[in-house]
Amino acid sequence: MTPPRVTIVVVTYNSADVLDDCLASLELHAFACPTVVVDNASTDMSADVAQASSWVTVIRADDNEGFSKANNRALRTIETEFALILNPDARLTSALIPELLAAADRMPGALALGPKTVYADGRPQVSFGPDLSLTSEYRQRKLVKGVKAGAAWALEELERETRHARPVDWISGSCMLLRMSAARAAGFFDERYFLYEEDADLCLRLRKAGGHVMFIPQAVVVHELGTSMAKASKRARDAYDDSHRLYYRLHRGPIEQQILNALVFVGRRIR
Repeated sequence: MTPPRVTIVVVTYNSADVLDDCLASLELHAFACPTVVVDNASTDMSADVAQASSWVTVIRADDNEGFSKANNRALRTIETEFALILNPDARLTSALIPELLAAADRMPGALALGPKTVYADGRPQVSFGPDLSLTSEYRQRKLVKGVKAGAAWALEELERETRHARPVDWISGSCMLLRMSAARAAGFFDERYFLYEEDADLCLRLRKAGGHVMFIPQAVVVHELGTSMAKASKRARDAYDDSHRLYYRLHRGPIEQQILNALVFVGRRIR
C-alpha cells in the first residue's frame, strides 16, 4: 500500500454546525490521508464531532489560541511530504488533492498551492491576490465586492485570472497545500497573527526563500466563506485590524504603516 503523501489539518472554533460536512467530504475523497483536527477550546460540540470520526486525530487546546498557533500545533507533528490546511467550513471535491499533488509534482519549486474556491451553488470566490499594500488592497476589495455582487466586469476579470494555473503572491489559508520541507524551514505560520493575514505572510516568506506560490484552477474546493467567525464578528474585526497592522509593520514602509493605522483608528471609531 502506498503511504499517504498528505496530512490534512483542520482548526475548529465553535464549528460543530459545519464540521460534519467537512469531515464527510474528507472521508469520501481523502480517507487515506491522516487528518488532524485542532480544537481551539470550542464551547459547542466541535471536538466531540471530530472525535466521533475514529480516523481523525483530535488535539484540544486549553483556550482559543488563534489560527496560526493551532495550525502549527498540528504541523509540527506531521511526517508526510505535504500538509493540506483546510477550514472547517470547506468541503473537498474529488479533484482537489489529486490536482494539487499533480501540480506540485510538475513544479518542484511550488511551495504552496491553492485551488479555485466556490460556493456550494458554484458561484466563484476570490481566493488569491497580490502582496498587501494600500493600492493593491483597494483593487482587491473592489474585485471581491464585485464578484460577490455578481457584477459582470468582476466575474469576467476573475474568469480571466483563473483560466490557467499561474504564480500568485498569496493563496487563501482556507485551503492551502504546503510542501512540508519548505514550510518547516520557514517556521510555519507566524504565531503573532491570531487570525487573518497569516496566509499572506507565510506565502511572502516562502517566495522570499526562492519558492513559488501557485494557483491551480483544476483543483476545486467548496467553501462557505467565514461561517465560523461570523459568530464572533467583533472579535474577528478586531483580529483583522491587529493582523493587518502587524503585516504592514513587518512588510511595508513607515508611510503606509501610518496611513493604515489612521484608517484603522477611524474605522474603529465609526463602527
